[in-house]
Amino acid sequence: MTSTQKKTLPTAPFYRWQQSGQQQLATFLAHGARHGLPPLTWTLAPTGALTGEADGLSHPTPQDQRSAVEQWAAHVGATVTRRTTRDGREELYAGWKTGQGVGEVGGCFRATIFPDDEEDA
Repeated sequence: MTSTQKKTLPTAPFYRWQQSGQQQLATFLAHGARHGLPPLTWTLAPTGALTGEADGLSHPTPQDQRSAVEQWAAHVGATVTRRTTRDGREELYAGWKTGQGVGEVGGCFRATIFPDDEEDA
């Protein structure tokens, strides 16, 4: 292979992973509706990983954002970690995984709370 040729990855595994992630998302949506969990903004990565975000538009107050992440994390048994960035943003993160090995789906629930949002609450 020359330096100008690119090696491409086979796409089949990525589509399988995304299908697993899509199935997990369907399960989450059904559980969320059944258990009264707050809706999140969902992203599906090429690897099948899911991110559920409690954004400031759907969850207008910082406490709404915190509560959304905490409720979803509790639902799957994940631990919420918090950190404050140098510019004062509060970052909430709760990672999770389902299954074992091939076809395993993972992801996180997250929120970014900006200092100005806290003042408006």
